[in-house]
Parts: sequence; structure tokens; C-alpha cells
Amino acid sequence: MKKNLFPKLFALMACVLCSMSAMADEAYVEFTKSDQTLWFHYDNLRSSRPGVTYDLMKPSGTPGWSAIFPTDTVLNVVFDPSFANVRPTTTAYWFSNFHYVKHITGLNYLNTSEVTNMICMFSECYALESIDLSNFNTSNVTIMRAMFYLCKSVTSLDLSTFDTSNVTDMFHMFRHCDNMTSVNLSNFNTSNVTNMGYMFDSCYELRDLDVTNFNTANVTNMQAMFQHCRELTTLDVRNFNTSNVTTMESMFYACKKLETIDLSNFDTGNVTDMRLMLSGCHNMKYFDLSSFNTSKVSNMNRMFESCHRLYSIFVSDRWSNESVTNWIGMFTNCESLIGSEGTAFDAEHVDGDYAHIDGGPSDPGYFSFRHPFTRGDVNRDGKVNIADVTALINYLLTLDASGVDILAVDTNDDGKRNIADVTALINFLLSNMW
Repeated sequence: MKKNLFPKLFALMACVLCSMSAMADEAYVEFTKSDQTLWFHYDNLRSSRPGVTYDLMKPSGTPGWSAIFPTDTVLNVVFDPSFANVRPTTTAYWFSNFHYVKHITGLNYLNTSEVTNMICMFSECYALESIDLSNFNTSNVTIMRAMFYLCKSVTSLDLSTFDTSNVTDMFHMFRHCDNMTSVNLSNFNTSNVTNMGYMFDSCYELRDLDVTNFNTANVTNMQAMFQHCRELTTLDVRNFNTSNVTTMESMFYACKKLETIDLSNFDTGNVTDMRLMLSGCHNMKYFDLSSFNTSKVSNMNRMFESCHRLYSIFVSDRWSNESVTNWIGMFTNCESLIGSEGTAFDAEHVDGDYAHIDGGPSDPGYFSFRHPFTRGDVNRDGKVNIADVTALINYLLTLDASGVDILAVDTNDDGKRNIADVTALINFLLSNMW
């Protein structure tokens, strides 16, 4: 009996081992030097692959294939269909510094449902021309920092399928997407984002940017957020909640073609840094900063520098210079600027000594007083009443904007100024509700 038992046990163990071997699929990456391609596999063929293979992740948390040097040797990236069975938890730095990769094939086989970190995922992919992200599940992602940083050749991105409800960090997300003309962010949920610094910085060719759905209630950093967006002519940030923002340094710096921007709802009570904030906005003719509370701002260096066409800066009694320690060159090259009492730009006074409401020859300043913006306060007297209806009708009949707050004219907030605004204003006055 015992003699017959051993062969059976041996055969059984052999079957088990064969079965285990057949099941031993693993996720790995292979680099084949002959065609300079990085392959993503999930199978049990790793040992027989002709190229050099790498684990998905090093103990340090970086991609296993980051050992490839220089990264310029990679020209192609291909995902095998088998990789759809892998559930990575991070894609951080996966394609970072692949300077010459133009296309990533089979990206639909990358299942991102369990990914939490996408930091620098495509950063410095200089030659990458398009990225199909329609299959991405980003519901668990918390970090998108520098995700597309320096994707210089991408001309458009459709992120309409992205679920960003858990994302907290969008710092540098699209920075230096030099040739991107459009980006679809229509479904972005930014309610948990705290950092939007440099988010669209140096998107030189961006012509259309819709951020009206952005919830910025938790954002603390808007530093250089739209810096060097030199092709934007309009930007709607009326819905931005800036109550927790501490820095707006260079926020709109060098937005050369920007013609209109409504900052009248900005709460700047916690902002400490406004240097270069509006510098280089060559086409802006006025800024309504009547909602600005600058009591905590310490740095206003070059804040309005080179706003060549700027003739009016409206502020209220919320403007304060009490904490300012730096305001060098605040009005440099603002040659069209004039205060409410006729104080004209003087090249001898470009620092902050004229950064107050114009008091005429005895107390010259570059600012004009305006009550904090109130929708419907057409005649700018700080009240909303029947006099505003008269002012609104007169404006619509004559288009004479003297004595009229152009922003307040749009009483129904539809982006237009027409008879519908009169109806909205009358309805408000009748119902005494806003």
C-alpha cells in the first residue's frame, strides 16, 4: 500500500505546483531596447521576455522603471490588454520625463479605480500630442499635483469624465501646457482642493477657460494661478470663494489680452501677498477692487505694473495699507492711470505712496472710491431702490455709463445688460428679496 501511495502523492504535488505556476501572473514593465518601447504586462511570462523587466514600484514608492536612464531612450509606451486586470494604487511619476514619447497606446487598459496618487503622472512629456483619458476612474484620487506639467505639445484635454471630489492638491496641474488651447473641466468638483497655485501658469495659447463651476471655499493658495495666460480675453471668476486664500501673488500676472475680469466678490481678508497680482494686464481699463480687504497684506510690490491702459482703480474703505511693508514699483508704467479727483500718473510716484483714494492736490492718490459691489446698485449710492431703476433705464436708452456701476447693471446675473435687468430689479424691489 505504501509503495503505491508515494507515486500518487508525487503526481498530486506536481499537479498542484503546475497549477500554482499557471496562476502566478504578475504585473511588471518591460523595456525593449530594439524598438525603444516600454510595455506594461500582467502575465507569467516575465522570465521569458527579451527585454529588461521592472517591478511596478520600488520600495521607495517610485516606479520600478525610473532606473531607465536617460529617459529619452523611451519612444513608445504600450499597455497590453492583460494589464486591465491590474489594480495599481498609485500612478505617480509613471510617465514623467519621457521627453520623446508622442503617443501612449492602450491607455484604456489602465484601470485607475484604486489609484489615490497621480502626482507628476505625465509631467515633462514634451512631445506627447494627445492623451485619451476617457476611461480613467479618478474617484479615489487625492493628489493631481503637476499631473500635466510641461506637456508642451498637448493642444487640448478633455477631462469631463474626471471625478475630482476627493482631490485636495492641484498645484502646477497644467503648468506650461504651452500649446494647449482648450481644456474641458466641466465636471470638476474642487470642493476639497486647498492648493491651486500655478494651476494654469504659462498656458500661453489657452483661449477659452471655464472655471465657473469651481468651488474654491477651501483653497488657500492661488499664487500665479493664471499667470502668463496671455491669450485669454475674458475670465469669469465671479463665483470664486477666496475667504481662505492667503496668497494671490502673480495670480493674473501677464494676462496681456485680458479685457474684463470681475473681482468684485473677492474676499481678501486673509490674503498677505498681492505682489504682481495684476501686473502686465495690458488691456484692462479698470479694476473694481471695492470688495478688497487688504488689512493683512504685507507685500504689494509691482501689483499693477505695466497695466498700460488702466485708467481707474476702484476701492472702498476696506482698502488698508496698515500691514504693507513692500510696495516698490506698485504703479510702474501705469501711464493712463488717474485718480477720482484728477490726480494723473506721475513717474516720480510709482511706489505705494499714492496707493489710496485720491484726495486732490492736497492728498494725491491713484484710487477712486466705490461702495463695495452690490448687484442692482446701479447709481453707486450704496443702496438698491427705485432710483436705480431710473438709472438703469437711462443707461439702456443712452448707454451713458457716467455715474453708473456697469457691473451692477447686470441685475439678473446673466452676463447681459438689457430690459430683463429692469424686470429683475423691479421684481426685487417689489418682493424686497435678493
